Amino acid sequence: MDKREFVASFSVKVDTRRIAFEVSPAPLYDGPEGFYRVRAARLWIDTPDKKPRFFDKAGLARLVEDMAFGGLPDPPKAPSIPYPSRVSVRFWRNGMPYYIGSWTNTAPILDYTGEWVVNVSIDGKRVFVSVRSVVVHGGKSRG
Repeated sequence: MDKREFVASFSVKVDTRRIAFEVSPAPLYDGPEGFYRVRAARLWIDTPDKKPRFFDKAGLARLVEDMAFGGLPDPPKAPSIPYPSRVSVRFWRNGMPYYIGSWTNTAPILDYTGEWVVNVSIDGKRVFVSVRSVVVHGGKSRG
């Protein structure tokens, strides 16, 4: 279920780059009442150990100040999966991994959660899967 519900948004211009921020109530993410969860440039701002981070109003003000004068960290570097590539995709069944061979339909894409995904063909359908579940074969691609 997609919990995203934004109650406010703003943007900060850093040099020539404008960063959009979206603010969502923390209780939607099991956070405390009166706090907020924030997305910056379509990526959730999390704690260093990848848990949801929550801000009160003073924390939001400090965040805006930090971003305006310090910039944003760069998004994670795109994994090197050439398009199109022959791959195996790992799935789990009864607690055991199994693999399905496929071809990539796209280069890696950063999704709204901040995870790198790639589109592959599985059983006649095109689906996005985490790049962590993909094994590229032989460095060769078709095309």
